[in-house]
Amino acid sequence: MFKPIALATPGFIASLGLAFITSTQVYAAPLAVDAEKQQDLSITLYNQNLGLVRDVRALPRINPGQTLYIEDVSHQIMSQTLQVEDAGKILEQNLNNNLISVPALLNAYNGKMIQLARFNSVTGTETITEARLLRSDGNQALIEKEGHIETLPVNQQGWRFIFPALPEGMQASPSLEIRSAGTKKASDAVLTYLTQGLSWQMDYALVLNSAGDQLELDGLATLNNHTGVDFRNAKILLMAGQVNQTQAPMVRQKTMALMADSMAGSGAPQAFQDYQLYKLPQRASLLNGQTKQVSLINADKVNAVKSYHYQFQVSPSMDRQTYAQKPDIQISFNNTQQEGLGFPLPAGTARVFSPDDEGSRHFIGSASLRNSSQGQKVNLPIGKAFDLTIKQQQTLFEKTYDSFLTAYKLELSNSGDQAKQVEITANFHHSWKVVDSNQPYNRVNASQLRWQVEVPADGQASLIFKTELKKP
Repeated sequence: MFKPIALATPGFIASLGLAFITSTQVYAAPLAVDAEKQQDLSITLYNQNLGLVRDVRALPRINPGQTLYIEDVSHQIMSQTLQVEDAGKILEQNLNNNLISVPALLNAYNGKMIQLARFNSVTGTETITEARLLRSDGNQALIEKEGHIETLPVNQQGWRFIFPALPEGMQASPSLEIRSAGTKKASDAVLTYLTQGLSWQMDYALVLNSAGDQLELDGLATLNNHTGVDFRNAKILLMAGQVNQTQAPMVRQKTMALMADSMAGSGAPQAFQDYQLYKLPQRASLLNGQTKQVSLINADKVNAVKSYHYQFQVSPSMDRQTYAQKPDIQISFNNTQQEGLGFPLPAGTARVFSPDDEGSRHFIGSASLRNSSQGQKVNLPIGKAFDLTIKQQQTLFEKTYDSFLTAYKLELSNSGDQAKQVEITANFHHSWKVVDSNQPYNRVNASQLRWQVEVPADGQASLIFKTELKKP
């Protein structure tokens, strides 16, 4: 016989939990397989709120047609991706996700008899009456008692709802229900599925020396678990790269399962398909609601370049305005062994620090670092230069028969105590040619013209040029 479930605002959770414990025997599966039967566990985290779980559970011999309830699975499991190996031929599989809650219980007992308990704080006594629950919207309950229809606030202090039993199929956490054709002996079943609620991101701390030509790089991986379940003593893998989630889930899941099987014990990244895999060197636990940070990448001496950049548009129109701008500060380095790296860098946020004369580090800017493979150049725009100022003015605009003549003057000033070089890029949307320039230039491509202008310490420099733009 079921024991009643009592539900009320003060203390109803405790009563509900007690009733659930006393009634689980009715809903216990023919074969319950919880986390205590776990033999091995590995999880692969992706950047896009996605994870792959490979869970090995010990099973006894399964009788033909016997049902298994796999407990302690992710609350956000994508059930259509579930695969079960070594548990016999799977005849049917279901995700039981009807979780117990106050609204769920009220909804399940619409139109049914329940009990109402009212506590009298003056006399210290409680009275219990029977009523029919007609309907509830989560805030108000409509009840029928002794031929009358009454309303009752669900969260009113002093009242408790008492339910006769836990509804069939309602449970405290999700479970997988599997019906098997049976096995001849005990085995370790392998469950593989995708789930939402798992993610990771990369954060880099770069320490640039005072000369601006070398940096230390530390990469920290931040792991997040919002699946509703703990992953204890797990092999943890991190997938770097953009995974397309629109392809067929089962096909993708098979590929990822192969990936989990093929990982070696090294913490170095390994190429897999068109992505990069990182495996944490030791097993770790990632609990529900937990954010875990682990060191993933370290490089002590990376050759770097700090440079200054300014871009503007050359347009076939008159512009009499003078612009005062600050050039961008950019930190660049090559991802090669010769330059101190030479391994894939997952996308993430790079924060740059630099020491002062006393050795104290200060934050000087941040930028997004894209996925960088070996051999690529990394450019990080981290801010605007305080000591450098560029005043830009159009000095000529003339129309000819088939073109426009434009001229610009850029005055660069440096209030710092060191000379600096500024890379200036002019962008074009028309066919063009240089008529005159007081500084050497480089035609980068069909739409860009570039200069390297040296600005002396506490001094000035200028760039004056004229171009001809062909009319379309």
